Order: sequence, then C-alpha cells, then structure tokens
Amino acid sequence: MNLNQTRPLRRLICAAAAVLGCVVAACAAPGGTKAGGASEPVVLRIATVNSGLGYTPQITYFADRVSQLSGGNVRIDHVPRVGNFAPAAEQQVVHGVAAGTFDLGFVGTRIFDTLGVKSFQALSAPMLIDSYPLERAVIGSAIPRQMMAGLGRLRVTGLAVLADGLHKPNAAAHPLLRPRDWPGITFATFKSGAQDEAIRALGARVSNLFGNPLRAALRSGKVQAFEKNLLTDQINEQINQPVTIAPYVTANLNLWPQPLAVIANPARLAKLTPQQRGWLQQAAGDAAARSTGMFNTDQHLMESLCKSGARFADASPADLAGLRTAFAPVYASLGQDPQTKAFIAHIQQLKQRTPPGPALAIPPGCTGPAPASSPTPSPVPTAAAHAGGAATALAGTWTQASYTRAEFFAAGPDPGEDTPDNWGQPPNTLKLGHGRFWKSGNPGSVIGTYVVRGDKITFYLHDQTEVWGPYTWSIYRDTLTFKKAWYGADGTGPTGLVVKPWHKVSA
Repeated sequence: MNLNQTRPLRRLICAAAAVLGCVVAACAAPGGTKAGGASEPVVLRIATVNSGLGYTPQITYFADRVSQLSGGNVRIDHVPRVGNFAPAAEQQVVHGVAAGTFDLGFVGTRIFDTLGVKSFQALSAPMLIDSYPLERAVIGSAIPRQMMAGLGRLRVTGLAVLADGLHKPNAAAHPLLRPRDWPGITFATFKSGAQDEAIRALGARVSNLFGNPLRAALRSGKVQAFEKNLLTDQINEQINQPVTIAPYVTANLNLWPQPLAVIANPARLAKLTPQQRGWLQQAAGDAAARSTGMFNTDQHLMESLCKSGARFADASPADLAGLRTAFAPVYASLGQDPQTKAFIAHIQQLKQRTPPGPALAIPPGCTGPAPASSPTPSPVPTAAAHAGGAATALAGTWTQASYTRAEFFAAGPDPGEDTPDNWGQPPNTLKLGHGRFWKSGNPGSVIGTYVVRGDKITFYLHDQTEVWGPYTWSIYRDTLTFKKAWYGADGTGPTGLVVKPWHKVSA
C-alpha cells in the first residue's frame, strides 16, 4: 500500500467507525478537540504488567508499526510493571485503560472472565488450541473480532487479539505426564476463571503468582509447578532467572495459548483524527497477522533450554487422553454459556481441518533427571571462541560502515524499522567488554549488558526493559558478524547490527 496516497475522507471515517466501534456521526463531526493534528505528534501510553517488551515481540511490532505507518505522527510509549506483579495486575491494566489513566494496554485474554466478560473463554479451554497452525487459524478468523465485541461493558475498546506462545507445564521435581501427577501439588497459573477451573479439575491447588513472587515461591517449595511458553523460559534464563528452578517440561502437553488483547480508552480514541485511528487499527491488524509466526520456534528453544539444564518428557497417548477426560467437567461448565459453546465448536471445526504440524522432537541428552547443579547465566560471557574464549574475542571497540536504505532492507528488517534514522548515519560504534556494551549510531546511543552462550549473544538494555536477540555471532580476522538467530526478518532486536560486518579498531 502506498502510504502517501490520499484517501477520501468519507472512506476513512467509515473505516475507522467500523473497526473501532465508534458512532459514525461522532467520528465525522468537525467540532470538538482533536488531539494531534498532522503536524502535532501524539504519544499514546500502553500499559503492561511486564518489566518490558522483551517477552512480547508482537507488542514491539505493533508499536513500531504505528510509528512507521504514521511517519512518527503517533508514537507508542510503554508503562511497565503496572500492578507490581500482584495476582490481579492485569485487571488493574484494564481498569486503568477504562479510567483513562492509560491510553492503551495489553493483557492476556484469559483474565476477562474474572471481570464478567466470558466471550474469550474458548481461547483458554484446556488442550483445545494445542498447535501453532491452529492458533494461526483462530487468530486469522472472525472469532477474535466477535469476542472483542463484549469489551464495551468494561468501558474499553478492543483493537486486536494477538497470538502468543503455547503454554506447557514446568515442574520442580518431575515432569507432569499423567493425571495422577497432579493431585496435591500447587500449580501457578495466570489469574483466570477458566484456567483456574481446569487446574482444579486435575486435583491441583491453584496459585496465581507470577514474576518475582512466583520465583520465590518455587524456591521455597510453596509452589511445585507452573505454566509458561518456552520463549518466556528462554528469556528468564538469559536474565539470570533460571528455568532450572523448575526444570521438568512436558514437551507435548500444550495446555492453552495465551493470546493478548490490545485495548484502548474510547475517549482517547475519539480525540484522535480519523487518520490516526486508521493508523492505529491497521497497525493492530498487522500485528495480529504477524504475531502468528513469531512463536513457532519451540524446537530451537528446546535445544537451547536443554543446555541450560531443562529436561523434557512426552506424555503417552493414553495419558493425554486421560487428561482430556479429566477436563470434561470444565468443558461442561464452559458450555453453559451459549456464545462460548459456539466458539469452542467453531475452533473444533478449524482443528479438524488444520494439520498440527510436526511434533516436537526432544533432543538427545535432554531427558531424564535434571543436572544436580543447574547452571545459571552470568552477565560475563563464558562460551569459547577461538583459543582465548568469547570474552577475549569479543572484547574491544568495533565499527560498522554506514549503509544505505537499500542495503538496510536487503538485510530483511521488520516493517516497523522503516524509519530514516535507521540508515545513512555516521559509522556505528560498538564497545564490548566484561559483559557490558555501549553502542552509538543508528538509531542512537544505548548501553547495557550482554550474555554469550556458544555462538549466540543477547543484549539487555541498561534498565532491562528491552532485549535484543539472540543473534548468532562469528569472528574472523578481527571482523565480527551478527545474524538474527530466531525469526530471521522477525528478530527481536535491531536489524542494523546485521547489515554489515563490524571491524575491530582497538582491544
């Protein structure tokens, strides 16, 4: 689409009204204050319970896409750690958006049933959405839009539902493989009526702890297991929050995905121009489409987590069938709501005609007991590289020659990186040493720490609110090369690092 093409005003108004649910007359009315004209940038604050956006690359894409579509006219700034890891922190995000404390927010769709909105419960039905192809089919269907229609009673507007990773059980003592492994344990699940009911149906006690309180409860033995996707496990391991506190993962048991709903304050939306609302909605739709390809990396993540001490096991077909039988009362309860029952039936139809894709293959040496002494990451690189090790090879000051827009796009950037400050600047400089880095150039100066594991390097900005990588790195004759390691063009860090090689100018 040509972003500079002028559209008829009537089409813009109607499109914005259709997708955002506002009244056409109100959107089209020339009166009232419209915050942020064409020459006045608008900053929208998006609330999250997380410490940063490293756990949610789909939200990073959304924010970047808004900036790219608007040419900088609209910018998304995130507000981290809302609720300070309280069990009801995501509910606080919803209340904050409704009250206008935040312009935008994103929360797991699972929590809406705790606020009286049951339209999203089918997404949390246990073992229903159990493959990434099926999640992609659901997100790409009309189901999310129909579910978001119920958000009006919470005084928020739904912009999109974004895909997220499939959640598996992680346990401290042994893998949870069969129905008899569950009774009597305390299992941490994110606060949700449907998910709490599913865990209780297996005979386990429910805890709604997450973040730092959950890690403390695992160490003390008050909680024995929890649910997470493997991307979260990997990021936690890299920032010294080791998954090996609960190293046993049931590889072929996908309890549910954790889709994210992007919500907005209706009054704030009404103050935007129709064009700005259009940019916001298009970015949300693009993020929903892109999100379905961001998390199908579990095979790679298993290999990486295994090296950190995680151990994997598969439940048998009979045990999986036994778990489904145990969940039958949950489905009976969910089916009492006619809309939820219809959504479940629709998803089951999609499941019948959507191949699940290849099963995960547990890497050799990644089964059985976890290591007696689980390794924990250090901010100082430890992996070997040449005779002197990674620390010696990477330490020093590196420069990267300037590059053009054409060269930048040849490296496969994310569309949200299409901004002029990402190319054509003076040569970039990168200083590495003792687990700390400093980078200047495109698009600016940043500092932080880094962790090296084998041929992978991950950068953490100084306040740990953003994670870059991991990247694959290699050095040959004082020339350092980076490649995006996970998603190719959909990597979680800036593409500028990979456009051209880096040359060492000093030790």
